Amino acid sequence: MVIYLLNMILLIAWAFLLLRDEGIRHGKALFVGLATFQWIVLSGFRHMSIGADTLQYKWMYDQTKTISWSRLGENFVQILFGDADGRDPGYYIFQKMTQLMTDNYQWYLVIVAVLFLVPFGIWIYRNSMEPLLSFIIFSTLFYAFFAITGIRQTLATAIAVLIGYHFIQQRRFWPFLGVVLVAATIHKSALVFIPFYFLATKTITTRYVLFMGALIPFLFVFRVQLFEFFRTISGYAEYEYYTGAGTGNFSFMLLVITIVSLWRREQMIAANPKVTHYLNALLIALCFLPLTFIHPSMMRVVQYFSIFIMLLIPELIRSFERRERLLVYYTALTMLLLLFVRYEQAYLFFWQHK
Repeated sequence: MVIYLLNMILLIAWAFLLLRDEGIRHGKALFVGLATFQWIVLSGFRHMSIGADTLQYKWMYDQTKTISWSRLGENFVQILFGDADGRDPGYYIFQKMTQLMTDNYQWYLVIVAVLFLVPFGIWIYRNSMEPLLSFIIFSTLFYAFFAITGIRQTLATAIAVLIGYHFIQQRRFWPFLGVVLVAATIHKSALVFIPFYFLATKTITTRYVLFMGALIPFLFVFRVQLFEFFRTISGYAEYEYYTGAGTGNFSFMLLVITIVSLWRREQMIAANPKVTHYLNALLIALCFLPLTFIHPSMMRVVQYFSIFIMLLIPELIRSFERRERLLVYYTALTMLLLLFVRYEQAYLFFWQHK
């Protein structure tokens, strides 16, 4: 935990130096660069014991070394366009491509970290009004998956969401569809992001809010049927029902953020029309949240949309008057830090011993 806390202390220090009104020129770009670099180091140079799937991905990486390019290409075609069993064939080709540069798994983790965190940093730089808060949210709520656990979906998210959102903003459907389909060869769950192109710009009217308010409880009641559908399109049809599943804390937090954001939506949208995108992403995340009460791994579907709270919360804070804004900002920052400290998260660099 000490390393994670040190990382956040450094983020706050960089923000104090670079993001003040009288800060140095290009302070935001420098801050985002430093924050991105810190997370590349933490993600890429982690010990094999850090991350629930790190060792499993090492096994996959080592297995790919023994597979020829021709066999990988044949499997890619047969899985996508034929009737061969298998999933995520693009991920194996990606692994093989990195092995042209290095066959060291530790350096592979660094490559993955760079490919996710550089687009993530650009995404934050372009869209977040408060990059410190966005990185603190990442460092408390999202890092465990995107930085140390799910390599395939991490890469798929970088392509579909972090790059694909640029095409949503420009209203360019075919390039957006192209990048999502590429992402889906790495992790099939990326396909759930396609409808967001059409839903992102949906006007947040009172009637729409009431409709979603009725739909979300309905989906919770019928979460089993929803689960059966989405576990299939996410490529993980072998998922079984998970006794005691549920993401109570995260669900409650997401619900509270949604309620407060809808309350302040007019002020936020008036200041930044892109807030409509963030609010629609949050509402879609709530629609998929019942899946996590059947199997916690279905959070992978929610995360394609809940990631937008890193852009929404800064807009929410900015919607308050200056005196209230400071109170809300520091309250949010303190709550996030306390939420993180509550759970003892171990961390080791690759050269350290358990």
